[in-house]
Amino acid sequence: MNKRQALLIGLAAVMTPFGRYASAQPKKAQGSGTEATLRDTIFQFEKAWNRHDVNACLASMTEDVWFTQSLDHYGRMKGKAAVKTAFEYDVKNTDLRWEVKAVRMMPDGTASVVLRQVGLIPPKTDGKYKREDVSDPSFSRWRLEGGKWRLFFFTSHKGWALDEMKKDGMQ
Repeated sequence: MNKRQALLIGLAAVMTPFGRYASAQPKKAQGSGTEATLRDTIFQFEKAWNRHDVNACLASMTEDVWFTQSLDHYGRMKGKAAVKTAFEYDVKNTDLRWEVKAVRMMPDGTASVVLRQVGLIPPKTDGKYKREDVSDPSFSRWRLEGGKWRLFFFTSHKGWALDEMKKDGMQ
């Protein structure tokens, strides 16, 4: 065996453990609990809304979701059934744009997301909607269930969103 072969064999022996570890890293980085998968889930939620697919929107929420467009101290809009009743008309008759402004992965495994929400009211004329309702900031919280990110809290009420952002250190 010449020096070059010995060097290559030695280098391969030293690098093999690192090579295995390096190849395992991307799999972990692509896991379901990453910011990238959360951002994709948010994008998929927006697409489902814009297809006017109520069931797909509800599928991305937890059973105990609290999804509200206003301050709701009494929790009237808690749970999927209440959300469906309150927002089915909106999903079927409006379009939505969610612009992610900030994401914070929380120590408990949940994630907090600051959004700019734009409710788009048809009909469209010359490529423009009849009306655009902007809620900035809006705030949401997500958690992993069944290996997928699920929405468990949302508000587009500015004051409430700002309070929740402060609680989560996202000012």
